[in-house]
Amino acid sequence: MRVKINRDVCPAHLSFCELCLGKFLREPLGYERRCFEELEDDGRELLTIELHSGHHDLVLELTGEERQLAAGEGWSYFVGFDIPK
Repeated sequence: MRVKINRDVCPAHLSFCELCLGKFLREPLGYERRCFEELEDDGRELLTIELHSGHHDLVLELTGEERQLAAGEGWSYFVGFDIPK
């Protein structure tokens, strides 16, 4: 699955954002997605997240195990830049 996320379109605080994406990671098709611009079933086992936040663009490819880690730890754990709160 591939998703394109634009964090700049949602005014939610980072902590809510991480909970929201965590919910999606656990239940990908059963959750309202505020900041998702695209959602595509590309037939791959990896989840590709194209993330835009502030002045940063990042592509994450997560295995099932990494999805669970990101759902619990928060997606900011996987990025190498300061996230606007």
